[in-house]
Amino acid sequence: MRGAWSKLLAVPLGLALMAAAACNGSAVVTLTATPSSDSFLAYRVGLVSAQLMTSNGNTSLKVLPAGTTVDFVKLLDLSEVLGVPTAAKGTYTSAVITLDYSAAQIVYDDGSVNGVALTPVTASGQAAGQISVTVNLDPNDPFRISVKKISLLALDFNLAASNVVDTGAMTVTVTPMITASATPIDTKQVRIRGPLVSANTGGLFFSSGIAPFEGTVSGFGALSIATSATTSYEVNGTASTGAAGLTQLAGAGQGAMSVALGTLTTSDTIAAPTSASTPSTVSFTASQVLAGSSVQAASFDRISGMVSARSGNTLTVEDATLIAADGTNTFIAGTTIVNLGANTLVTMLGQSAVGFFSPQQVSVGSAIVAFGAATSSGSGNIVLDASAGRVRLDPSTASGLVAAQGTAGLSLNLASLGDRSIRVYDFIGSGADPAQYSVATVALDLANSGVGAPVIVSGFPNSFGVAPPNFTATTLLDPTTIQAELVVDWGAGTAAPFASFDSSGIDLNVQNGSIGPRHQIQIGSQIINIVGLSSDPLITPAAASTEVFAIGHSATSTIQSFNSYADFIAQLQTELNGVTLATGMTAVGQYTASTLAFSAMSITLFLND
Repeated sequence: MRGAWSKLLAVPLGLALMAAAACNGSAVVTLTATPSSDSFLAYRVGLVSAQLMTSNGNTSLKVLPAGTTVDFVKLLDLSEVLGVPTAAKGTYTSAVITLDYSAAQIVYDDGSVNGVALTPVTASGQAAGQISVTVNLDPNDPFRISVKKISLLALDFNLAASNVVDTGAMTVTVTPMITASATPIDTKQVRIRGPLVSANTGGLFFSSGIAPFEGTVSGFGALSIATSATTSYEVNGTASTGAAGLTQLAGAGQGAMSVALGTLTTSDTIAAPTSASTPSTVSFTASQVLAGSSVQAASFDRISGMVSARSGNTLTVEDATLIAADGTNTFIAGTTIVNLGANTLVTMLGQSAVGFFSPQQVSVGSAIVAFGAATSSGSGNIVLDASAGRVRLDPSTASGLVAAQGTAGLSLNLASLGDRSIRVYDFIGSGADPAQYSVATVALDLANSGVGAPVIVSGFPNSFGVAPPNFTATTLLDPTTIQAELVVDWGAGTAAPFASFDSSGIDLNVQNGSIGPRHQIQIGSQIINIVGLSSDPLITPAAASTEVFAIGHSATSTIQSFNSYADFIAQLQTELNGVTLATGMTAVGQYTASTLAFSAMSITLFLND
């Protein structure tokens, strides 16, 4: 087996899987999520199956190796590779996704420490169980598998369109909205998880099987992964970079669990029968790699979550996920305790520094993965002893309005850390003031980050208890780059949600009397009530290659996806005929408040049929 993979890894990236596929082709299938203005702390549901179907329904291609639990909150900033199945040449026109809500853990962020646990119900008010959704791809751009080619299919679960929260009844009405496209639909970081097949230090490649999320079953292909001199590694708790990291990775041994984070690239399109085309080569380049006990180990329990407070060497962690040494996966609503010690080893994901950081590097707002021994306290809380273990710091985010701008930094009035309401954080001893949170921006562009502007920065909080800055940013989003999110509901439905809609744009009627409780545009921490606008916002398609538009049919659990706005509108003009009712709409893109113009990269509309 090792000899066979060594030969495969000696050929150029992308050809390895093709060679393994012989006369077949292969599919790389990813899953991501679009956020909701109804912020969830956890959205854990069963992903039972994912299958691709041909137009006649006689041929199906299984994508997911086994049913697993997915927390869609963890997919807001990345895409997960579900599988890389091989199949004979064929054209697939739909995907059938089955979700299981019977044991779901859905927790809504109401600003309290524990949040609010919600019971998922269907549109008829019944307890939700298994729900299967048929997602039809753009008829002008179906998904094609070609001989000795690798193609990409992207799936997106839209949390805003799929859920309506009722905190009074403590329920969430679920009508899953999933879009699909044979072209890339986002530019998010991609995560590949699976057992290590082989590593080749000479070719700067390694190959991994596919075991998505935290599942224990792998299958449906392996993917060759390119690395570079700047790829960072953490293998069995030790950090390294470049060729040294690949050598370390090879030493982890075949079968060691690995996680690669990086980018998928599609190229070499093939002509389709219509004017559209389908990517035929997919390659993956890793920027960060984790392997061995840095992913999972029988000797460690693992806690991941946000540090909300620190006192001495005791960390308070909110919304933690516990992966026990035996692989059991548990979400812990509320507070978990992690105890550090002088010998706790600390690493930072993606940092070029080789070695370990001081435990003081862990501060309020840190996103951590802590390895140690977990026990249950007398009060029922989980306590993880990491004094003889280790902690990895993952990148975090800080969101708020700019309070002041300097030459190489910002002061923020914080709204959230790590997408968690600022109200749960205790900054005592950290050296930070949430009303004047100091962010070092180094060489980042601050031209559109004036006082009062919403910004989102990603990076790492600085060491606990040190003088400002409190956070060092590696990226910054301002009002011109933050994805604005529009959401509006129409209760039982309306036959006329728009003042007009055609190939030039959609005039959203803000005076419609059926508008429900959700009717806003959110730009980071800024929320705009569309009912209070002076005139209707105009929604137009963005000039981008990652556009996707969808019409959902709640009664039949089918969704039509379109890569073309014109095709979306043409279909909508047929279906929104004065009898069928629209019940909800979302859009993601850029919003210009001065002109009430919304440039949409995606639009979803639910109809009641």
